[in-house]
Amino acid sequence: MPRRKKERGRPVTRRLPPRIDATPEQLAQAMFSLPANIRWRFEQDGGTEYRCATCNREVYYPEVLYNDGRCEECHAQA
Repeated sequence: MPRRKKERGRPVTRRLPPRIDATPEQLAQAMFSLPANIRWRFEQDGGTEYRCATCNREVYYPEVLYNDGRCEECHAQA
């Protein structure tokens, strides 16, 4: 009897974080301003929730979460 192939790729249970509107220079500045001995902690149980500061709606990958903490619709209204 043939074996089943292992599933490949990222599990679908984890959602990706939203895009941000930071420039590459801002990202580099944020990374280089961290202390050298930082310990990264990655949450394995569901992860972080990203929510809009105005409408409190969850924001994930195809959408953009702007620097002011708002989603695309709330950012366009302001």
